[in-house]
This record gives sequence, C-alpha cells and structure tokens, in this order.
Amino acid sequence: MGKEFEILPSPVKGQSDWREFRALRLANGVTVMLVHDPYSRTFGAAARVAAGAAADPRDCPGLAHFCEHMVFLGSEDFPSENAYKAYLAQHGGRSNASTSLYATTFYFEVVGDKAAEGALDRFVSFFVSPLFTQSGTGREVQAVDSENSKNLVNDGRRRLQILKEICDQEHYVSKFTTGNNATLPTTSEEELNKLRESLLAFHAYHYRPEHLTVTLAGPQDLDTLQKWAVSRWSAMKSSSFDKFRPEIQQLITMAAREAPNMVTGDATEEPDFHPPLLTVRDLLPSGAKGPILMTTKPLRPLRQLIMFWTLPSAQHIPDSSPLSLLGHLLGHEGPSSIFAHLQNEGLLTALSAGPRMSAPDFSIFQVSINLSPTGEER
Repeated sequence: MGKEFEILPSPVKGQSDWREFRALRLANGVTVMLVHDPYSRTFGAAARVAAGAAADPRDCPGLAHFCEHMVFLGSEDFPSENAYKAYLAQHGGRSNASTSLYATTFYFEVVGDKAAEGALDRFVSFFVSPLFTQSGTGREVQAVDSENSKNLVNDGRRRLQILKEICDQEHYVSKFTTGNNATLPTTSEEELNKLRESLLAFHAYHYRPEHLTVTLAGPQDLDTLQKWAVSRWSAMKSSSFDKFRPEIQQLITMAAREAPNMVTGDATEEPDFHPPLLTVRDLLPSGAKGPILMTTKPLRPLRQLIMFWTLPSAQHIPDSSPLSLLGHLLGHEGPSSIFAHLQNEGLLTALSAGPRMSAPDFSIFQVSINLSPTGEER
C-alpha cells in the first residue's frame, strides 16, 4: 500500500494568529488545509474546484454554474436531494456555493462537535459519488433560470453585463456565466439528454482530485482533522472522460483551453497580459480619443461614477500587490485624502477603490464614487 499523503510546507501566519495549520496532499492529488481554532464554536469545510465559468462552452453558457447546482442533488450514500440541507438545518448549520470565472467553491458549517462528522460525510459524498439524476437535471435548470431572473433587476449585475459587452467577444470574460433556460435548454428529450451528457463530461474533465483544494476548520485538533480528511477525501477518484461522444469531448476541451491557467503559489514570473476590454480605437470612430464615458439608466435612484482601468495581473505577487497599494491610497478617507477634498467641495458621499476583476492574466481596477446632486451636475 502506497503512502496515503504527504505533508506540505507549513503556511506562513502572523505572530498574533492563535490558530494552528497543517497542509497535506493526498495520494489521489487532493490538496488539504487543516485549521485548528480552539476558540471556534463551529466546524466547517470548503472545497474549491479549479474550474469555473471561463471554461463554459460557447454554445452552453452557464454550464459551470449549473454543475455547481447539480452537485448538491444527492449522492450514492445519501440519495435524497434534501438530506444534506436537512441535516445542516437540524444542527444549526448553513451551506452555500459560488461559481466565479476561475473556480467553483462549496462550503458549510455546523454548530458543535457532534454533528461535524455527519455533515462532512454528506459533503464529501457529493464529490466522491454524485448522482446527477435525469429528473434533477430538468428541474435544476429552472432554479438557475430563477437566479438569473433576480439578476435582471440588480443594478450591479446589469452593469457587469454592460462591461462584458465592451469586452473582446473572443475573450472568456465576455461569456454569460449564470445561464438560463435558453442557454441550458431542456424542452425536448434530445435537448435534455445532450445537456446532461455535457454536464457529466464537464464534471468528469474538471472535477478531478488534482483540481481540488479542501479546507477543514474547527476546534478539533490537527490530528483529528487530518484523520477525517484522509479517510474521506482519499476515496475521490477521477471519472472517465473518454466514454463520452467525440463531439461532447471536443465541446468541453475547446472551452477549457479558453480559460486562463491558474496562478499557483510557486509562481514568480509575471503572467502573460490578456486584457479583455476593447480599446478606444475599437469602440469609437476612427480618430476619436478617449476616455470613454458610458451612461446607464439604473432601476433604482442612483448617482454613481465608476472608472475602470485595465492593468496586468498581480496574482503572482499577492503579498506585495500594487493594486492593494493603489486601492489603499485612492480609497483612503482620512485628512488630505482625495475623498476628504471632494467631500469638502460637496461633490460626493462615498468613495471606494480596488480591483473589480483580479484574473490570472489581467486586472480591472475600479474607482467607484457616490455623487452628491452637486457632484452629478459638475
């Protein structure tokens, strides 16, 4: 029997951090972070898959988000679709998940020690033996569509979609990432079968042990957390991707090539710069000069000025990011700051600055200003 895991270098932590950490890599490739917090009243776990909406096929937008939804709908050990959430509710717990362009993250927490292992068993089973039932596929598309309907009346999401419209449409940022019942069609048996096959192929290609990073955190000591993690996550195996039809395989692999390579902790070189936003020359008539001013009509009363700049990525230098420094300098609200000066002039009520998007191959830096009536006139 081979070695079950290897101990990775200890994470760097602050002198005032009372928690204890241990990092592992299991034999199947899963990376594990253990966190012992003696003062915590809850136990929690998270799993991050290194694939997100940037890997959506162009003719199936929202597939990564849809996969996130489907993962929760039962497993071989706990086939009931509501078993996980019902168990958490019984023990004062909660759970959620999110799909970004670059990763999909799942997490939960429960109160107390007695329910911890039961919650973890149910959580891990979604990654070891998910069901992805035919009946669940059609129903969960409606849940995704409902989520998208809520976004249609959210001013922030509407502005994001406008931002995508002024991107290079060949860039992965331009993709419609939420999905709806038009991009994930299930009206006919043929459409339902194709969507389910695409879903299973996406899962087999991306939800692999070596693409997974897991965190367990709670009052339990590190040896206990290690035992829980190794005994459960070691059961995760890669699904066969070759069993799918060639056209489905091509659909998934071509989309995956559009997604950027994730920056790892070992990266030291600046990644290639692939900005998504179109230039002034692309958007305006010949000879016109920027910057470009776009006016949007919000659904709710709002006086806001948002400025964007496309910059190189800083993910390879997270501890010395110039974007963090810029955000601090521009967003500072103390005496003699930009905010204080403009507030004294009666032009604004709030100002924030920082990365709007922080990607492996670019950053979009944002300065957002809530204007006063005088500021809007000026």
